[in-house]
Amino acid sequence: MPEFSSGGASIAYEVAGEGKPMLLVHGFAATAEDNWVRTGWVQALTRARRQVVTLDLRGHGKSAKLYDPADYTTDKMAGDALALLDHLGIERASLMGYSMGAGIAAHLAAHHGARFGVVVLGGVGAKMLETGERIGGVAEALEAESAEGITEPLARGFRLYAEGLGQDLKALAACSRAPRAGDRGADLGLIRNEVLVIAGARDDLAGDPGPFAARIAGARAEIVPGTDHMFALANPMFKGAVMDFLAGIT
Repeated sequence: MPEFSSGGASIAYEVAGEGKPMLLVHGFAATAEDNWVRTGWVQALTRARRQVVTLDLRGHGKSAKLYDPADYTTDKMAGDALALLDHLGIERASLMGYSMGAGIAAHLAAHHGARFGVVVLGGVGAKMLETGERIGGVAEALEAESAEGITEPLARGFRLYAEGLGQDLKALAACSRAPRAGDRGADLGLIRNEVLVIAGARDDLAGDPGPFAARIAGARAEIVPGTDHMFALANPMFKGAVMDFLAGIT
């Protein structure tokens, strides 16, 4: 993957296809390869005549590994995405984020909406609007000597997932400890883009996408039957709903 420098951090990225640009932002503990290539998104979007831009978020994949939680604020991670568009000379792009990436995408749409066309927020819902920690012990699970003894299912799941991708667990632990003030709905009312909020019916991490979409003027909500948080991106019905949305808007 090529790299560029954003605020002193090396950010790895890829560009595929030709056509209208679309930026994809992956979730926590994931990589661009795992969220967007392995699941067929890059292939589907390039076939739909999109130029697809992906990046490994700081602390993830092939991008810089940082160990201070202050380096993982939403402002800084969203800033990397904007800096990438500037680096590539892209003035305006469609935008899709999943899970933590959807939080970053929502922040971008709220504060830099003119840089983006349609926006897809995947793997988010009512639970993302709740205050307090939604998943207990993620940082501790990532820092543990092994996954044995981790009893919280989601924390254990993130640990095993990150290990399977060969991630830097200490960098991810720092990311999980980053301050997220304002991430859970405060800025949603500022968004003026065409937005789809979508999650699986069995997504216990996100919850119902309807209340989340209700915070955004004119946003659509969609629930995909039979899928959960970890497997939604690979689900054909999830992909079909997003592609139908994109085809109907642009």
